[in-house]
Amino acid sequence: MKRIIPILIILGFTFNTAHAQRLKETDDDLDKKVLAISLTGPQMAILEMKRELNLSEEQLMQVELLHEERYQRMAEAEMNLEDPLKLQRTYREIQIQLDKVMAGILTEKQLKQFLELEGRQHVNLLTGNEEEE
Repeated sequence: MKRIIPILIILGFTFNTAHAQRLKETDDDLDKKVLAISLTGPQMAILEMKRELNLSEEQLMQVELLHEERYQRMAEAEMNLEDPLKLQRTYREIQIQLDKVMAGILTEKQLKQFLELEGRQHVNLLTGNEEEE
């Protein structure tokens, strides 16, 4: 009896492994569609925001310009700053400026959803009197 249990366990693992190797990918078509789309960072952000926040045409135009500027400033900062601390502070400044402008473009509900999309739902928007660290 003591020898049968380990043999049954080994057989169980063997059959499961063999079955898993015969399974085929079911999302190949989705992978091909995703890889066929070539979007830049700002374009992906805009597409998601348009869909998730239900932006009006006017809001969409303003957000597109804002995100293009944001990504351009971030790329410039990456090229010019070698110190990780300075780069992090620059990113934070860019984010604070983005939040201030977005607060003027979006409704309160849209702004809350935007912060959730960004993963910053617990962030309080600064009013111009932000504290320096």
